[in-house]
Amino acid sequence: GAKEILKKGDLFQIDDGWEIAVGQWDHDERKFPKGLKPLVDEIHDSGFLAGLWLAPFVAEENSSLFKEHKSWLLSRNGEGYKCGCNWSGFWALDIDDKEVIDYLRKTFDKVFNEWGFDLVKLDFLYGAAPFPKKGENRAERMIRAMKMLRELCKDKLILGCGVPVMAGFGLTDYSRVSCDVTLDWDDKPWMKIIHSERPSTKRAIETSFNRRMLNKGAFITDPDVFFLRKENIHLSKERKKLLATFAALNKGLFLTSDNPSLYGEEERKEYERIRDIWE
Repeated sequence: GAKEILKKGDLFQIDDGWEIAVGQWDHDERKFPKGLKPLVDEIHDSGFLAGLWLAPFVAEENSSLFKEHKSWLLSRNGEGYKCGCNWSGFWALDIDDKEVIDYLRKTFDKVFNEWGFDLVKLDFLYGAAPFPKKGENRAERMIRAMKMLRELCKDKLILGCGVPVMAGFGLTDYSRVSCDVTLDWDDKPWMKIIHSERPSTKRAIETSFNRRMLNKGAFITDPDVFFLRKENIHLSKERKKLLATFAALNKGLFLTSDNPSLYGEEERKEYERIRDIWE
């Protein structure tokens, strides 16, 4: 299975979907009836690191946090600030609120000390600074938020995502330097018209290439995942090879969202090829 392909010290990361709701950081019992700690223990026993996705500076409308703690929301002109329509719609939290800081401290304590994770992928971080506030510009506010996360996570590994790259310099161990890749080449035609910033495999490669000089200077760069699988994918064989080869040549994070245990002989050989390039 996957253990035959991966190597000791590699990372297993649980991405979005494990939680009850964004901002309500308890495991979904339907998906993880035994909780996350036994899974982390199994990952560690296999010789791998364990990572977990969170979005610490936002909360969605379906979360208990949003419903019960409206005073925690970042306010603009007397109203909460809605960041986007992901999930049930999500709102920014106020990093100047002491109760928000206490909520974050308890969340990270649970993730690291109770469940035992080694790394957190922290996403939608721009929610900390969507506009300037009280004489503090957006860049200053974002850097302050990142310093706070570094303090809360102590010596644990941080993969920053959805954050202006400058704000992560020296504060994250890894940082996404592109948009999300897609299961096709350049997303849907109407998305190009509606969104100036959008998921796209083509744009992810272009942006990561233009930011390649940041790798192992500001942080280790993350160009997002590559795919080798044949199912649930709309990339041609040539474009899958391009994406995977670029990820290897980037010499930063090297991540796939495939299940390697399902690889056939062709996928296994291709994985070994690009892994050799990366190493």
